[in-house]
Amino acid sequence: MAALDAASLRKQVERHLSRQRSLVKELLALREQVPGSVFARYGTCGKESCGCRTGKGHGPYTVLSTRGGGKAAFVYLRRDQARAARQLVAAGRAYRQGMSQLKAINETLLDLMRRYQRAVARTAGRRMGIQAA
Repeated sequence: MAALDAASLRKQVERHLSRQRSLVKELLALREQVPGSVFARYGTCGKESCGCRTGKGHGPYTVLSTRGGGKAAFVYLRRDQARAARQLVAAGRAYRQGMSQLKAINETLLDLMRRYQRAVARTAGRRMGIQAA
């Protein structure tokens, strides 16, 4: 029975390794990325009689918000830059999600490998006439 357990554990390890390899390839393909967010901002001016004080405000202005070294940074984008920035931010999110998945896969692999080692050790011990504790 232990040999069967070891064989099924080995198959699980191989499946997880295959998923790990494909995920790493996907993550490496996400070279161009920006951590942050893109949003529309409306502003108000200093004129007392301007409609921006009672309505939506001036804009919308597209803003890229990033964080690095503990500091926030905002960059106003031209219309032609907004689409590219959204794609880079989406790639950054996909990268972070992929890294979380990779971490979970690696933790599962560690657990499976430990279980596999115990199963193989039990089988080897029985072959030698040693009873497992």
